[in-house]
Amino acid sequence: MYKLLIVEDEMNIANTLKNHLEKYNYDCYIVVDFERVLDVFQDFQPHLVIMDINLPAFDGYYWSRKIRQASNCPIMILSARMEGVDQVYGIENGADDFITKPFLMDVVLAKINGQIRRVYGEYAKDSQTRILKMGNTTLNLDTVRLFTPKHEIILSLKELQLCSILLEAFPNVVTRQQLLAAIWDDESFVEENTLTVNIVRLRKKLEAIHSSLEISTIRGIGYQLTERSL
Repeated sequence: MYKLLIVEDEMNIANTLKNHLEKYNYDCYIVVDFERVLDVFQDFQPHLVIMDINLPAFDGYYWSRKIRQASNCPIMILSARMEGVDQVYGIENGADDFITKPFLMDVVLAKINGQIRRVYGEYAKDSQTRILKMGNTTLNLDTVRLFTPKHEIILSLKELQLCSILLEAFPNVVTRQQLLAAIWDDESFVEENTLTVNIVRLRKKLEAIHSSLEISTIRGIGYQLTERSL
């Protein structure tokens, strides 16, 4: 199930989006604290963000910039005003697509489906399926799925990047600096515990699918992927 974060202060619009999109098997979360949008984003780890422009405290362009510094997940701008200059400004601040109010739900759904396919599905950059395997565990980089013979789970974009780097580096240790540089464009914007939080989430997902793989912390250096007997 793909996760969508809805950043919209008009609750009737936010709830309409949530109720409709959940009918199509999307897991939706509505932001209610508009001073903590980035914190909510990092906690929820969505696959796509629907971002209104006119928000309390900081506008949607501000939060789009903040999210783009931490993630490459698609951002869809939602606004009653979307002229050429607004679209240019949106793109410059990290937007991938635009929804103009008032909108048709079928159009919103089609745009979301298109972004999900482009980034995570059959329209992803590499047309050939990219697979990494180790032990009883397989990572499909195109569908963003990590699975074992009986279990399967969808990863966030950061979890996917972490998992692929650790798999490709096996059995070597990957330093924290290497991971930060590879996954976040500018480490200076990343808080010290951000990497740790994402490692913890990836560990939990490996456990959830009963993977034979474990992520070991090498104190003072970084992380190493290891394999255990089941």
